[in-house]
Amino acid sequence: MRTTSRRRKAATISVSVVAGLAVAAVGSYAVVRAIPAEFPLVYSEKIEPGVTQGVDIADPATALTFARVDAGSGPTVLAVTEYSGDKITGVDVNAAAGTTFTEPIAAFNELGYRALQDIATNAALPPVTVPASEVLTAIDTHTDHIGTGTNYVEHQTEATIEEPYLFPKIGALTDSNEPLPAGAGGLLDYEVELGLVALNDITAETGTPEHMGLVLSNDWTDRELLVSQIDVDDLASGAGFTNAKSQPGFFSSGDLFVIPADWQSYYKDLELDLFVNGDLRQRAHPAEMVWDAPTVIEKVLTIGGRTWDSDGQQIPLTREAGVISQGTVIQSGTPEGVIYRAPDTRQRFLGFMEWAGSLGTNAESVVASALDVYVRDAHEAGVYLQPGDEIVTRAEGLGQIFTTIVPGPRSETE
Repeated sequence: MRTTSRRRKAATISVSVVAGLAVAAVGSYAVVRAIPAEFPLVYSEKIEPGVTQGVDIADPATALTFARVDAGSGPTVLAVTEYSGDKITGVDVNAAAGTTFTEPIAAFNELGYRALQDIATNAALPPVTVPASEVLTAIDTHTDHIGTGTNYVEHQTEATIEEPYLFPKIGALTDSNEPLPAGAGGLLDYEVELGLVALNDITAETGTPEHMGLVLSNDWTDRELLVSQIDVDDLASGAGFTNAKSQPGFFSSGDLFVIPADWQSYYKDLELDLFVNGDLRQRAHPAEMVWDAPTVIEKVLTIGGRTWDSDGQQIPLTREAGVISQGTVIQSGTPEGVIYRAPDTRQRFLGFMEWAGSLGTNAESVVASALDVYVRDAHEAGVYLQPGDEIVTRAEGLGQIFTTIVPGPRSETE
């Protein structure tokens, strides 16, 4: 009898302890849930007044700079000599050479560097001046491109991914003044990136090319879509990135196209800035990339026939394995300062509590549950891009992008 009584008493105490712990846990959850989420910014700098009226243009001996404009009967190519006062001035390559090029890659491949340099510096040729807002996409190319993830150390830290990786980037380039719909949902983020452009097919046999084109770009990203599709056990696999970064309008490109005489030196001297509503959010120095540009090219060529899933479709990295086709843009990675941050301690705690409280039914894993908490916090805080936001992406010697976020869906199937 005494033994039975003791067992009942012990059981009662155990139940009381468990109940007490449960109450304490619920109380802790409520306290932590009430703490506002934090979304830190890296910079506090403002854009300088008047700075967006133009950019420095390299001496043609250092780099050729091009813009595409509508000549009335179709696009023509300008060898740009000045960009100031919101206007771009240059020499019409077709008028000077008696050609009919509609984009600069073809002009460069046929005429060569020296001939185009002579055209750009010939004072006897009449200049053409156009409003910068009226230029076309800097190049006219296909839609199969390449993205590079976490190629700056500081961005690796904020994303908690320890190495660079590659993924297919699918989509048409949009021009430097194209508005971007906010979308029907999701979390819209920015990423300033240097685009490396193949002027001819690149293979292991051709090796690192003598010339590469450079273009400013913005790799827009739907973070909510991305975190719903990533492989949480292998973030560097690139899973989910193609779909989240290849939505309609997600490939803004700069107003200029640059072909340096020595591209491997030129790109390392660039500084790329991105401002949101006048506030500096990102500053990239491509010289600090983890994989330098030749290494990125090498990694692309050795990836083989691997494919990435995008909405059920298997997408290869390049059109043909081992070939970077002419006109392919390789986005070389973004620096720190994006809106996204990996879930912090608070979000990981809440994610665990919600996962445990649901007996693991709310998400596939504790990590996925923490990501769900992050997405919820981000929506509640309204920190991602919203209609009315103005994003300026710019780099001296490379060009500018002006993006207004507007209301509306990005596609009928969004």
